[in-house]
Amino acid sequence: MKQPVIILVYTQMAANIGMCARAMLNCGLTELRLVAPRDGWPNPDAISPATDAKHIIENAKIYPTLQEAVADCNQVYAATARIRHLNTPAVTATEAAAEIHQHSQNDDYQAAILFGPEASGLDNDSMSHADRLMHYPMNPNYTSLNLAQAVLLFSWEWWKSRPDATHSYEDTWQPAPREELDFFIQRLENELEASGFFQNPLKKPTTMKKLRTFFNRSKPSSQEVRSLQGIITALKNKSS
Repeated sequence: MKQPVIILVYTQMAANIGMCARAMLNCGLTELRLVAPRDGWPNPDAISPATDAKHIIENAKIYPTLQEAVADCNQVYAATARIRHLNTPAVTATEAAAEIHQHSQNDDYQAAILFGPEASGLDNDSMSHADRLMHYPMNPNYTSLNLAQAVLLFSWEWWKSRPDATHSYEDTWQPAPREELDFFIQRLENELEASGFFQNPLKKPTTMKKLRTFFNRSKPSSQEVRSLQGIITALKNKSS
């Protein structure tokens, strides 16, 4: 699956580049391009904030101009918290990630996401190199994001929308077969009966219906049902 490249334009602080690399690796992105970072490159100040994403920093490609950085890209998104008065279509990060995944099976397709300098974001000249604005619809009273946050927001959208993404942890959950759960509930009823729990026999059906509903709703695994059986056995042995 072809990855989009992250392009940081005129970044002011090397530490922020390191934090962006860390955010990228959290979400499986590894290709980083830098356009004329203010303090030069390589810069050791980027290494520590990158933590385990050090290899992204070491393999980052450096370009003197944005035009050269996007020369091999078929589609370029410019990240912005504000929709400016440019004749450029705007999409959300979610929509951008979906578009990129749609084309990523094509080996000739390369997408890029542009992020501007920390103080001001991308200027209009930088945005003119993009065919999409990627808008983050933040709180209108406070739209400011730090650079690593902005990179992480897109990276997460790309990561969670990939074809093999985990959509629910219940996908790998295997409830116990119904006969195991039914056997446990019947045993529970028998032991409750033997212990004198049902002081009012007329309420027993309602009580058992509530207990059955509770255990059915919780969907215990076979291991959990065995643990419940063990609890009954332990309590029974202690009382005998």
